[in-house]
Amino acid sequence: DAHAADPPAAEAVTTALPTTWPRFAETAIDTSPGRLLEGAAAAAEEPNPALLMKNIAVSLTGCGLIALTVNVLKQPLILGYLLGGVLVGPIGLGIVESHVQINELSSLGLIFLLFMIGLELDIMALLKMGKVVLVTGGFQFPICAGIMVAIFMGLEAIGLNFGTGPYASMYCGMVCGISSTMIVVKVLGEKGETDSQAGRLTVGILIFQDIWAIIVLAIQPNLASPEIGGILKTFGMIGVLVVIALLYAKFVMPAVLYHTSSNLELMLVMSLSWCFFICITAILPFVGLSMELASLIAGVALATFPYSAEFNGKIKYIRDFFITLFFAGLGMQIPVPTPAAVLMGLLVGIVVLIFRWLGIFCLVYCMGGGARLGAVSTINLSQISEFALVICSLGMSFGHINDDTMVIIIWTFAILAISASYMIGYNTLIYTKLATLAYKLRGKTMAEAEEHGHDHGEERDIVLLGYHKVAFMLMAEIKAKSPQLLKRIHIIDFDQSRMSKLREMGLQCTYGDISSPDVLEHAHHGEPRLCISSIPDSMLRGVTNAQLVKVAKKVWKECHFIAAADSPEQARILYNAGADYVLRMAKLCAERLHELLAENCRQAIGGGELQEIFDRFKDKDKELKPANTFVGQGF
Repeated sequence: DAHAADPPAAEAVTTALPTTWPRFAETAIDTSPGRLLEGAAAAAEEPNPALLMKNIAVSLTGCGLIALTVNVLKQPLILGYLLGGVLVGPIGLGIVESHVQINELSSLGLIFLLFMIGLELDIMALLKMGKVVLVTGGFQFPICAGIMVAIFMGLEAIGLNFGTGPYASMYCGMVCGISSTMIVVKVLGEKGETDSQAGRLTVGILIFQDIWAIIVLAIQPNLASPEIGGILKTFGMIGVLVVIALLYAKFVMPAVLYHTSSNLELMLVMSLSWCFFICITAILPFVGLSMELASLIAGVALATFPYSAEFNGKIKYIRDFFITLFFAGLGMQIPVPTPAAVLMGLLVGIVVLIFRWLGIFCLVYCMGGGARLGAVSTINLSQISEFALVICSLGMSFGHINDDTMVIIIWTFAILAISASYMIGYNTLIYTKLATLAYKLRGKTMAEAEEHGHDHGEERDIVLLGYHKVAFMLMAEIKAKSPQLLKRIHIIDFDQSRMSKLREMGLQCTYGDISSPDVLEHAHHGEPRLCISSIPDSMLRGVTNAQLVKVAKKVWKECHFIAAADSPEQARILYNAGADYVLRMAKLCAERLHELLAENCRQAIGGGELQEIFDRFKDKDKELKPANTFVGQGF
């Protein structure tokens, strides 16, 4: 055991690593995603705030310049961040000598990202997927890792070199079984697919993969003889932390958020305080869990509150700052390319892409999830995680592998990280092409393939921005005459007092600032067909309908927008701003009166009475009274 045989080296490793991951067994080694091993000399250096600020400034400058170029070329921004890290890092200009000099701060990006994942994670929707997510999440890692370990051992037996350590091929197969939470969730979020069926399954599998990563970290120090006690203790502490978070969320946080809901700035601060409260609870010595896992739990606990979309919209920019540093740090770890290392990285990447289909698609399909769900989820998860770098770093400290294995994994990660942005970005198109090819090979028609590629699931494709008197009457009308439409409507409003009643009707309601594009993006995932603002400018505060039209068209480029106006001049402004139709209250009243007068003329010719017309119109209004009582509380 190299770790036991060299106590000074082990002590240096312990000092060098950050302390966010729990201590497992007797090794006293901590780590977290994105933080890799450094030598004793680097650990012994005193922190230098001036150097840290310089490195952050240089990293952001490099990332900004490269990301701008990449964006002009219509390439993924992640590629720009990675190349920006390469540019200023050790193999580029050498201005930042080591990724460790920014990783302490950049790791906050993962904490914010996981907190936001938790806020968007609908546990009930996840559980409704039942055996699909449970079986796929539970067995994907053992299947993928086990098969790849066997393949790499076989390739090593015939002469391919995965490194000189005793467990080199095992590590290559094991770390390739986990996908990248950071990359997948970032790209899915940019596409607005986190809350789609495939997005929920993808996130569910990622959660299971994180649990498997904890198990790997628990058994890694004693790989030859894993200790079951340490693993059971870790899972027990996870359960305790979940219970603590849920109890606080049920009995303490409602009062806190209710009293701060009138002040968005204070509410944001309280949400972040909640996140880091759970994080510091997790890293207590007798708990020994990671801040990253704790942030996910904190987000899930807050997801039941109506403010989650508001939190996500505000936290997004803080997260993006640290995520940029995170990917810059990963770019700095890319070594000087050699043909052998790049080719081995490419080979490992090809094996990952092939056997993800066996570990995800086959399981989803066998569990009844369907070909489309299985294929899109597989495409989304066709890369390896930043955890791979962490696990390999620890493996080097234990003497399990040498740096040549680490170089292969770094190149595999870099190649698949770049390809992932394209694959996730075009996941539906890739699926359609593959389905078309598969159907042709089976002798079926293109039409069948295209029909098979469409998602016929229920969608909320009508969004109401704000809920006031007109929206209330509209819901009463729909409930009375077209109740099937209720399942297609999503209301976004700043007043949550009526949301519980509306949800009982089958409406989806989200608390949030309707003037914020980030809130709208996180509140409603996907592209609605129709967006309605039924509140005229005279009733709106701090925003106009023209601004709402522009915000909605920016977030949902293909949606049609209906707005309300008080005057012909306002209607003209709204049409110029991009509204597809404008409601004018005076015009609608005039149309109703015209209908009544026209009816009167027809009845007069036929000998009818005017009172009969009034009674018929009043009967129409009476039909809505039960619905009014149900949805109109407060008006």
